[in-house]
Amino acid sequence: MDKDVIDGLNRSAKLFMDRGTVSTLEEAQDRLQAFRMHLFIGETVAASPTHQAALLTALNCGRRTFLGGVTVSGALHSPLALPVVPGATLADAIRHLKGEIVEDIPEGVPLVSIGEPPTLYPAGFAVRTTFQGWRGGLVPLNAPPLDESVEFTPSGTLAGALAVAEVFAHYDGEAMAGYRSVGMSLWDQGTSGDWKSPASDGPTATKFPSDFWLIGLGHLGQAFLWAIGLLPFANPADVRMFLQDVDVAGQSTQSTSVLTFAADEGRLKTRICADWAEARGFRTKLIERRFASDFRVAHDEPLLALCGVDNPQARAIVEGAGFATVFEAGLGSGVEDFRLIRTHSFPASFKALEIWADEQGAENHVLDDGKRPAAYADLRDRGTLDECGLTTLAKVAVGAPFVGMVAAAVLISQTIRMVSDGMRMAVFNLDVRAPQYRSLAWREKPDIVLYGTAASLGKGYR
Repeated sequence: MDKDVIDGLNRSAKLFMDRGTVSTLEEAQDRLQAFRMHLFIGETVAASPTHQAALLTALNCGRRTFLGGVTVSGALHSPLALPVVPGATLADAIRHLKGEIVEDIPEGVPLVSIGEPPTLYPAGFAVRTTFQGWRGGLVPLNAPPLDESVEFTPSGTLAGALAVAEVFAHYDGEAMAGYRSVGMSLWDQGTSGDWKSPASDGPTATKFPSDFWLIGLGHLGQAFLWAIGLLPFANPADVRMFLQDVDVAGQSTQSTSVLTFAADEGRLKTRICADWAEARGFRTKLIERRFASDFRVAHDEPLLALCGVDNPQARAIVEGAGFATVFEAGLGSGVEDFRLIRTHSFPASFKALEIWADEQGAENHVLDDGKRPAAYADLRDRGTLDECGLTTLAKVAVGAPFVGMVAAAVLISQTIRMVSDGMRMAVFNLDVRAPQYRSLAWREKPDIVLYGTAASLGKGYR
């Protein structure tokens, strides 16, 4: 019983339980059932790979958070530009991702327009995604967009994830949600960089990283894969992925992990991710053992590691495995910090062992009996969870897929920037609620890129 309750809990619903704003687990789930979103894409933008990245990312993240459903309308007959999901058209992709195709924009549902706005739309929350090169974000529907002429799919990934974050903020009672511009340059992430200014843009990227070792295939790992899958590789067979994890997908995995569906429950995450990557045309190898201190990468294996594990023990030893370059991301996990992102890259002036030394034995989210919210007490009083079960539940992270997707857009863009000019951020901190308030530290000088790269399609892509 304990395991079923915890495994079945949507990780976004846990926010309301831990805040104490609901009295029961069922009330928390019902709150998400009341959340809905509508996506619209117009004829003149539907063929754009970056606009498609925004649409599909928003749907993939949104339908896992807004349990009332995500409806979609517009030019869905357009061919699918990049095969991140099965199907020939946008409509096929929408159905695969569990969106509901409708003719009209529903009344009273927050509207996210991908690029050009619809001619007619109901009053209420309405924003549009926008991009230009390395810059992506969203603006109120009637505000001026960016030029949207230079393609770079990570900007679309970022815009789609930020749009879901803004709708979530709207439902969560944030007064400015939908009335502000939110975005970022994925090239110039300093706080002085104006994401709407061409001065914060970067150069055309003719090559992408192509040799990846992914450590951890949950929330962050699957977001990394999604962002990589949206890159326009000239030949997907040039991309090699080593996929490392030991866990199986549970009932709640799909609430945060964007490549996982209900039918995947009980499957190893390595197999889920390999199936997706191979369908995209990538080459894969599975490593189904724990990332431990004795782990070493061979000289002929990928030298670029992307680490998305959620425990400090593994993060502390990531430098010692022999990778040439490591990009690592971590997310907040509690009521106040679940939208926080911190990324590191290595080698760096501070060693991973030093960064996570104080967290080796840390226990988070443990609530003593006097601090347990009402929904916890209800589970105990009904006999649904015993004391051990309540303690386990308290340790479960609050999570939302749009947070991991913003992290993925940032981190994957940094691997691309490193290919372009050798520069990378050593540390980056971001609050998805307010991306303008962020901090970072750059490496002092460019690095030599030792990991494999492959050509992009060109044709105006950035």
